Amino acid sequence: MDARGQSETIGVVLLLAITVAGVGAVVAVGGSALDTAQDQSSVQRAEQSMSLFDARTALVALGRSDGQSLTLANAERGRYEVRPDTGRMVVVREQQDGTTTEYVDTTLGSVVYQNGDSEVAYQGGGVWRSRGAGAEMVSPPEFNYQGATLTLPVIRVTGGAQSAGGAPTARVTGNEAASNRSVFPGPGRSNPLENGTVTVAVESDYYRGWASFFRSRTSGNVSVLPDQNRVELELVARGGGGQFTLSDTPRRLRGVAETDPIESLSFTLRPKNPSGFRPMDWSMVLDNGGDQQFRVHIPRGKPCEGEPLPVNATYEDGGTTHTWENDSAVNESGTSFVADCDGDEPVLHLDFTGNTSLPYEGSDPPIANDSIGAIVDYAFAEMGPTVDLRVEKQGNGNSAGVQLDESSGEVVYDSSGDRVVTFLHVTENAVNVTVD
Repeated sequence: MDARGQSETIGVVLLLAITVAGVGAVVAVGGSALDTAQDQSSVQRAEQSMSLFDARTALVALGRSDGQSLTLANAERGRYEVRPDTGRMVVVREQQDGTTTEYVDTTLGSVVYQNGDSEVAYQGGGVWRSRGAGAEMVSPPEFNYQGATLTLPVIRVTGGAQSAGGAPTARVTGNEAASNRSVFPGPGRSNPLENGTVTVAVESDYYRGWASFFRSRTSGNVSVLPDQNRVELELVARGGGGQFTLSDTPRRLRGVAETDPIESLSFTLRPKNPSGFRPMDWSMVLDNGGDQQFRVHIPRGKPCEGEPLPVNATYEDGGTTHTWENDSAVNESGTSFVADCDGDEPVLHLDFTGNTSLPYEGSDPPIANDSIGAIVDYAFAEMGPTVDLRVEKQGNGNSAGVQLDESSGEVVYDSSGDRVVTFLHVTENAVNVTVD
């Protein structure tokens, strides 16, 4: 064979080799893509099936059905598992003085479809999808929060650990020994909640999905602890509103709304000595524990003796100080600050939501309206959601101008409803689940 013939033969062989290799690569890539598509399709079917399982299980868990069964989507590329010992929920109430009460500390359990590193899980009354370290919500858990009311049926999956492939039948029955147990309210536990916080903590492989859900439904403080697979939601039990004596301060006001929070804020001041306020030096102070402080101050004056009483307001935000002042704000009638001189002793009535003007001391006021009501509203909104209200006076004993235990105040405020819990309803609801 001459050189030309050899070259043609070698070329044909090379062409055949390249063709075979190309076909192999196409088959390999195509097979991998087909596997991926089949896995995705299987996971999607599992999501739909688990969402239906969620709805059926809720009927049993909440006492609307004695039992339910359904055929789950074919798990030809994965398996269904009952995992009764996975996940945990803790509900804790912390009082204003720091004492805590644990209402719930229990396993949640789960029913899981697993396909490689992908999972679709029913847990806590919701359905979650995870792949690797991430997790997303498919359908929401049994966590109903609206208008400062939290209704939390803690749905638990109980029974033995099980596993099944194919298209198994899931059977759900009530666990009479652990169902419909009222946790809150109960003996010694009543609504409405006042002061402190309520924390709902979840430890779960799907904690990131729980965290996203909490953030989407509330404006509470959500803390994620990846090292513990844990998320914590803190809601505030508002408190400190209503009537109080001035000796009973500071008052912690929780859940103060971000816009126009103050509906009513007033004080009635009575003198230490019947002859009058000597010295007249009294302040209402707001503090949020940071670098912000607000003060309304009556520094001097003799009501009912012809000497006007000035009122000034000061707001400090850590870098800037704003001051408003009226040198003769307190009169015997017609203003937000009234001296009642008709009785045996003078009494001061202070309405901190009124329209009396306190002109701004400077050229760049933070708000256009300089009424005492607008100024106080502005300060509360800027400093919330948690503010300590206290009063200060000059002197002690007989040298004090204001008798605090005979003087009173009243505050009524709007709450930021998506971070406040006023009414709490918690039950434990357990179901037994089998797959076969």
